[in-house]
Amino acid sequence: MTPDQAHFLAATLGQQLQTEWMTTYKVLSAIPDAKKDYRPDPHSRTAWELAQHIAVADVGFLHAVAANDFKVFPAKCHAITTQALADWYKYECPKALEKVLTLDGGHLSHIVETWGMKLPSVSYLMFCNNHMIHHRGQLTAYLRAMGSKVPAIYGESYDE
Repeated sequence: MTPDQAHFLAATLGQQLQTEWMTTYKVLSAIPDAKKDYRPDPHSRTAWELAQHIAVADVGFLHAVAANDFKVFPAKCHAITTQALADWYKYECPKALEKVLTLDGGHLSHIVETWGMKLPSVSYLMFCNNHMIHHRGQLTAYLRAMGSKVPAIYGESYDE
């Protein structure tokens, strides 16, 4: 991948991630703290575990791209309530994304090795996007069962 291609891809994915992280924030904020231990099945993560995983991984992916190194993955968050986690995410995710979007094509096209893959750094933005959407969908399925409202994601929501 050329530096110009990497820069273009980062700008394109960055626009998508901007919309996605704001939606994820709404979902994280919808988790009732009193029911954060809810899990639909004994083999499933609790809502709290899933929310933490989403938040620290999303921010961690962005930090890893900025550092061209996955030793900084995942990010660290010490929130103990769902709203504190959502607020941390609302602060950290756009800050990390903004940093990534200022990187030059040479940085973004640098090959980074992690999890048995060797890809241009910018490629991990797609992993971030897919990971966010996948786990957010899981968490969204928990919300009504926890007595919460499901925010609009891709179009209207009955609850909004």
